[in-house]
Amino acid sequence: VAVRQRWSPGQGCAGICKRQITAAMADEVVPVGEGWSRHSPELLLHGPSRVYFAQRGEKREQYLVKADDGGWTVCPAPHVGIEYPLEVRAATASAVRPAAPPSQQHEPAAASPAAPGKQLDAERKLERAVIIAEMPKTARLALRFPLGFLDTPAAAYALFGGLRGNVAAAHWCASQFHQRLLPGVAKHIHGWWDSEAEMPEELLYRGSHVGSLAALLRELLEGLDRDLIAGPHGIGGCDAVVAVLIGENLVVAAAGMASATLLFDDAEPIVLVQRPGTEAVTAALGDLTHGRAAQASGALLGEDGRLRRARSAWDSEEASAAGNNGDTAATSEDYSVRRLLRAPDAFAALGLAAGGPDGPAEVRTAYKRLALRVHPDKVRTCDPGDAKAAFERLETAARTVEALAEENGNACRELHRVLRCDPFTLRGAAAILQVDSDTEEPQAKNAHQKVKNILTKAVVKEAEAELKRGLDFCSIAEETLKQARQGGPPPATSEKLLAEGVGGEALFGLGLRDLRGIGARAEVRTASWRAGEAIRLALCCGATAELSIDQLDEVARLYQWQPKVAALQWANMALALPSRQNDSSASVICACMRDRTEDESEANPSNDFFAANRPAKKQKGMPGPRSVRVRHLLLRCADPGKSLPDDPLARRPRATGDSAAASAGTVRSKEEAEGELVKHLKGLLCMQPTGGNVESSDLDVQKSNEFRRLCQLHSECSTADNAWQLCGDLGWISRGQGETAFEEAAFSLKKGEFSDVIATSRGLHLIQRLA
Repeated sequence: VAVRQRWSPGQGCAGICKRQITAAMADEVVPVGEGWSRHSPELLLHGPSRVYFAQRGEKREQYLVKADDGGWTVCPAPHVGIEYPLEVRAATASAVRPAAPPSQQHEPAAASPAAPGKQLDAERKLERAVIIAEMPKTARLALRFPLGFLDTPAAAYALFGGLRGNVAAAHWCASQFHQRLLPGVAKHIHGWWDSEAEMPEELLYRGSHVGSLAALLRELLEGLDRDLIAGPHGIGGCDAVVAVLIGENLVVAAAGMASATLLFDDAEPIVLVQRPGTEAVTAALGDLTHGRAAQASGALLGEDGRLRRARSAWDSEEASAAGNNGDTAATSEDYSVRRLLRAPDAFAALGLAAGGPDGPAEVRTAYKRLALRVHPDKVRTCDPGDAKAAFERLETAARTVEALAEENGNACRELHRVLRCDPFTLRGAAAILQVDSDTEEPQAKNAHQKVKNILTKAVVKEAEAELKRGLDFCSIAEETLKQARQGGPPPATSEKLLAEGVGGEALFGLGLRDLRGIGARAEVRTASWRAGEAIRLALCCGATAELSIDQLDEVARLYQWQPKVAALQWANMALALPSRQNDSSASVICACMRDRTEDESEANPSNDFFAANRPAKKQKGMPGPRSVRVRHLLLRCADPGKSLPDDPLARRPRATGDSAAASAGTVRSKEEAEGELVKHLKGLLCMQPTGGNVESSDLDVQKSNEFRRLCQLHSECSTADNAWQLCGDLGWISRGQGETAFEEAAFSLKKGEFSDVIATSRGLHLIQRLA
């Protein structure tokens, strides 16, 4: 549990840190791991976990935590991280539907180097992904503290999909993810375990001190939801799916329209976290009827199946109708019926003007005017059931307002004034409380109490629901003003989202402040798995969560070690779903895991003349081969409107083939290059043995020969001009010689294996390991 050292003048100082020298000189013991700081002359403290280590005194060499009574409790020694032989590669990909002008809605987008809609297309992406490949490294660089007690690999992934056509909530959650996750991980230095399998002995003796990643991820998503609602982006919302891998411990959590699926080489897929499902949605919506506002909750389930607040939808429709002067539809029977069914309150149902009613007589007049238009015996142009429901709503509204006007006319008019405003907008909240939008908290509370006193003077049984709605509006208005003071006024785009409905499983996502209490709620689902075999993890949200297991599995079986390409295929498939034709984007994260195996032989064949170029020494801390020999296919590309970057190793243009287009001034975009490489990779992976020979070694040779031919035809690297077998061959490369992305991909491959689509400063690459 600790190391005892004694320093003597004859001992060398090389390799001993300053803290160790100081401890050794005093014959002090050193705790396990790193991140300890001096708390007192006797104690060291690990700040994030609040675990102490006694270097002196009667509790010497013990790890301690403070008890509730202020005393000390002995705890087990911290966990010593284990390096598991797992290889992990992860990538995210998105598909964005081009925004075409109305005249070109059904035409393919034109390919132009300076396409004016390119920036708009990027803005249409509603998802944000976070991939932390090495949590200890990210913690050191971004947050300036070590994670020295983790098993490896230690990685984290998150995907957030914006709702209501807005990405602000997803962007905020993505920016907060690592800042909340990593400090939470640092709090537990005694290890993590969530699997249902028996806990290993090295963790078992630590008992309750062992952390639960499932609990951590649940708290993280619930915290994001809580703070999102309290912030300026609370009206917006997002679906969320997150995953953490520490050693063999894989844990996933999701909220909203999101799922996590495990895909195997030779077994059926397993859905770790499922979507909420139609039964959960039906239960959340209760007895709401399409096109009719609920009188008790003020919720409106639109004809499109999306949930809105009736007041927000009403205001949007009123603003739209105001711009259609002379619209004859406003006088039709069908319009009157639909308007009554969608009215957010009794005053709106009667069509009473602002400031009214002056008395019961005005209420009766309004009732008679509408009754002649919506009576079931007189309506011929709409559904009889709707006409009957509208007439019943009209009669109920008339009784409510008339009784209230007779009991207390002042309270009746005050309630009408309050219910005409939307308390979720800053302007509406200020109007309800009759204060400025930047008023201080005491003034807002006094204004709230003043309105409340007026409304509570009316005691009318028929108007209980409307009076309760008015009091709720006042409380929401005060909270809206409070949030504006603390986090700044909400963006104008945020308040416009109130009229945008939310449907399906997205109701269980994060945010959606205005829909809480009428159907929407954050529901976090978690699951765990013990990694240690060849698996692919698909993290889907939004459109990609609607992909079937068969669709996910078909792609995963083909692209077993190409997460970027697999994710790109899934995203494109999601946008093509009939139910997602109105979606602007789709995104997914794919993480590939497999056991790390050492090469069969680290020595070069004696007849390989490249052996002389192999490095003689393997770098420390880097698992895998000392060096690899690879062939690659390079496609150069650039952003629209920009020229290709200078590349002294680029292939000289030829008069034929793809290079002819490049020499003519046409620059390939990144998306076009990606599409070409995916096409080449799919052709290679789908190759079948020729001549009836099914030996895998012969098929590998065929694939290698085909890839060499593709390099000769399409590669834009000068190595493509090498003769015959050396076409595209980069020779032996060792770590540190190239760009990180290229190097990580090359060294993760097995012999004969093809890489994912890899991006470097030179362009996009497809790599094959030769040896």
